[in-house]
Amino acid sequence: MAVGIGKGQVTYLDAATARRLDKDGKKRFAVVGQPGLALLNGYRPGPWAQHLKADQIDTAIDARDAGRWEGSFDAAAITGSLKANGYVPADEDGRQTWKPAHGKGVALQVSEDTILYSTPGTSRMSAVHPENGSSLADVEEYRRAAGCLGDVYRADFNPFTPAKPVRLSALGQRADSAGRNTEVLCAVTKDEATARRLAARLRSVVRDKAPRYDGTEVSVEKGEQPLVRAAVPDTAAQRPGRMLVLDFDLWMAVVKL
Repeated sequence: MAVGIGKGQVTYLDAATARRLDKDGKKRFAVVGQPGLALLNGYRPGPWAQHLKADQIDTAIDARDAGRWEGSFDAAAITGSLKANGYVPADEDGRQTWKPAHGKGVALQVSEDTILYSTPGTSRMSAVHPENGSSLADVEEYRRAAGCLGDVYRADFNPFTPAKPVRLSALGQRADSAGRNTEVLCAVTKDEATARRLAARLRSVVRDKAPRYDGTEVSVEKGEQPLVRAAVPDTAAQRPGRMLVLDFDLWMAVVKL
């Protein structure tokens, strides 16, 4: 994940896969098929007008302050719209960066295949161009969590809390087909005692909330930073992403540990 280290939430999305899974038009993947930040989800179009839409994005990484979208973009039309909306180009670390002339608003770097942005209040675009050793991929907890999630088309990482018993938790979405989705909850813990305690709590939630989480498998992977993994199968009638917007019991078991 080529974004800078931050304490907030981070979302990775393989939007192209989500669209492929949702090709029947039933919109089962509407919740999980959009980038994690609200820049493209507002009622009013952004300074790019109608020249930038979510269905142009193939992959997205959205952090608290900045993000990276890869896909197919009309760079000339987007930058033309930015200019018409009061944006001006400036050089930042050798890269053309579009910023509002009044200084308030999202800053963007635009090309035909990549859009990088920083949100209002972020002074520079350095978060999307991290130095060696300072990206999320360089943090052991993020590598552990990503490995635990496996081959997912979406991953939502909670804030990084290295001083707490659960240092990092993440929820991933996996789908072999449009009708079969599995949500994978992973937690990186400080020690094996914490991992065993969390696993027991998750199993208790599955029992107490039956049949909501029927079929859930909870496991523990030992190591220097033990992992707890809960794989929660969805039924064909359930929309993927229910643990993001509706069923919070397992999430809360992690947060309240």
